[in-house]
Amino acid sequence: MRNIALTVSYDGTDWAGFQRQNIYPSIQGELEKALQKLCGHGVTVSAAGRTDAGVHAFGQVVNFFTPTPVPIEKVAWVTNRWLPDSIRVRKARDVDARFHARHCAVYRRYWYFVQEVHEVDAMRSRFCWQIKDRLDVDAMKAATTEIMGRHDFSAFCHSGSPALSNVKNLIYAGVRRQGSYLIFDVKADAFLYQMVRLLVGNFVRIGRGEKSPEWMGELLETKTRHFAEVAAPTNGLWLMRVGYPRYNNIDIPVGDLVGETEDEELSG
Repeated sequence: MRNIALTVSYDGTDWAGFQRQNIYPSIQGELEKALQKLCGHGVTVSAAGRTDAGVHAFGQVVNFFTPTPVPIEKVAWVTNRWLPDSIRVRKARDVDARFHARHCAVYRRYWYFVQEVHEVDAMRSRFCWQIKDRLDVDAMKAATTEIMGRHDFSAFCHSGSPALSNVKNLIYAGVRRQGSYLIFDVKADAFLYQMVRLLVGNFVRIGRGEKSPEWMGELLETKTRHFAEVAAPTNGLWLMRVGYPRYNNIDIPVGDLVGETEDEELSG
């Protein structure tokens, strides 16, 4: 029995999230239907992150078990033949039987795209949050230092989160300007339900001058979701990379499924 890991990208706009749904179309459901045609049997995939409706991915990682003899170099190409254009398998590789896309992950990295505009652009608004403001990048950068590290992120967690603990290690948080876009870049061992969107929503409040950079630290201390107010919309959020450890003599996919170094996030 083979264990195959896939790197998957998708436009989440028209899907009810990654996780399989009973009624609404999901990315997992479409992926499993395509893999069933590839393998000739029912397939269940495990994913590194269960992204919400409208959230996109460039480096989602899934794995599944199959006895199929299809050569690994043909798995992505054949699977994509049965997938809609908004879902693509970017890479495939055989991995050790012990590999699990979610349980073995040591970090997830998300980017959130905000675009400063005069008028909303119907073409680009699928993939970013368009704002008619000039945001203060320096203030938002200063705010990132308030939240990095291991904290109780209850203030940035929507009710209904399935997490056993609200304590997470935020390994990195940054914001940078790239043309008319602002990219909020966050990396953690795991994220709570809507955590990234709530972080970005409050970064934007700081960028607009509504709150000081210290506001993020003050929110952390409250451990109360009520003060964080409204989360940023889903359309600007992208799961960019999932990291895995290297094990001796075990073929487990690592960050090079998406990019080996920090400046290769958009590598093929």
